[in-house]
Amino acid sequence: MPTIQGARYRLSELLRKAADVTFRPPGGEIHGIGQERLGPKAKRAFIKYSIYSIPYYIKGDPMQCPQINEHTMYWESAEMVRQLNERGYVVDYHHVHSRAPINWELYDLIIDEGGSLINMPENLRAGRTKIFYSSGNYWLFQNTAELKRIGDFHRRHGIFVSPERQAPPNYANEVADYMTYLGTDFQLRLFDRPALKHQLNISAVYEPDYQRRNMAEARTKFVWLGSGGLLLKGLDLVVEAFAQMPELTLYIGGHAERETRFWSWLQPMLAKHPNLKYMGWVDVGSRKFADLAQQCLGTVYLSASEGGGGAVVQLAHFGLIPITTETSTVREGLATVIRSQEPSEIIAQTIKTVRELVALPEADLHARSEAAHAFAREHHTRAAYARSFAALLDRIEQKR
Repeated sequence: MPTIQGARYRLSELLRKAADVTFRPPGGEIHGIGQERLGPKAKRAFIKYSIYSIPYYIKGDPMQCPQINEHTMYWESAEMVRQLNERGYVVDYHHVHSRAPINWELYDLIIDEGGSLINMPENLRAGRTKIFYSSGNYWLFQNTAELKRIGDFHRRHGIFVSPERQAPPNYANEVADYMTYLGTDFQLRLFDRPALKHQLNISAVYEPDYQRRNMAEARTKFVWLGSGGLLLKGLDLVVEAFAQMPELTLYIGGHAERETRFWSWLQPMLAKHPNLKYMGWVDVGSRKFADLAQQCLGTVYLSASEGGGGAVVQLAHFGLIPITTETSTVREGLATVIRSQEPSEIIAQTIKTVRELVALPEADLHARSEAAHAFAREHHTRAAYARSFAALLDRIEQKR
C-alpha cells in the first residue's frame, strides 16, 4: 500500500490543515500515488473522479473515509487506484471539480469522468489509452429530462420547482477510446461516438443476507429511496400513483425538506394521504431500516435519468422487488420496466404494474424477491465491481 509520504498532495487549504478528510473538498489533486513502491520509471495513469476516499487509500484503509458508505463511488474510486497500482501504474488523481492543469504527456492511461478529455491537445491523443468514465446518461438528455419533468409538474400542480441535477456539458465520449457505463443499452444510444463500450457492475454499500418475508404482511408495503433532485428522480410520480392506491403503503426515505418548493407540495400530500409515510433521511445500513425493508414487498423508482439506479440496486439486496422506468437505467433483468417517458402514462402504468404485483400468489412473490436479491448479489457487489473494472484493464492490455 502506498504511503502518505509517497504521494504529493495539492489539495484544498482545509485538507492541508487536517490529517483526515472529514469534509468534502471543492477540488484537489494528489500526485504520485504508488511512486514510492513502483519507482520513477513506472507507467503512469491519471484519474479525474471523486477524490474523497483517496487519502484514506494512501494511508492504508479507504474504509476509514467518513463518506465511504454514503455513495458507491467513494469505494469504487479507491478500488480503481488500487488495481492500477497493482498493475504497475503510478496514479495522479484530480477531483472531478478540480480546475488544475493536466500534464497529458505524462500518462499512458487516462480515466476521466469530469469532461477534461476533450481538452487534450490533438497531437497528444495518439498512443494514450483514454477512458470516458461515464456515471450517467448523456448530459443534454439528463438536463432536458429534468426540465421537462419540472414543466410537467407545474402543469399538474401549478408549482415551479428549481432544477437540482443539471449536468455540465461533457464531450469526453467524442475523443475516448473506451466508454464505461453502469446501466443499460439505453444510455449508450444517447452517445454518438464509436468508443468501445464496457459495462461496469455498480456496487452496493450494504450486502445483507436474504431473509424470507411474511408476505401476508409485506405484500401491501413499498419503499422509495433517493437523494437530491426529487423531481428528476420521480418521487412526485410515485407519490401521485400511491395516492390513488390507498390500500397500499409507501415509505419515503430522503431529504425532501431540503428542496423547499417540492416540499411545499409533498407536505400537504402526506397530510392528506395517510398511506404515504415520510421517514426523512435513512441509514440503509441500520437495523431499523433492515427491519422496515423486511416488512415491505418492493420499490418503485420512476427517475427520468440515472447512471445505473444505485438506490434500486441497494434495495434489491434487501429482496425488495423493483419497478422502474427505462430512464432509471437499472440493469436489464433486475426490474419490471415502464418504457414510457410521459408522466401521466408513467403514473397509470405504475398503478397497473403495482396492483398486478400485489395480486400475485405468495409463492410467486417469494420467488421474485429471492430473484432480486440473487441478481444483486451476482451483479451489484464490491467484488462484482472489482471484477468488471479488472476486465476493462484486461481488455486494454490485450489490445496493446
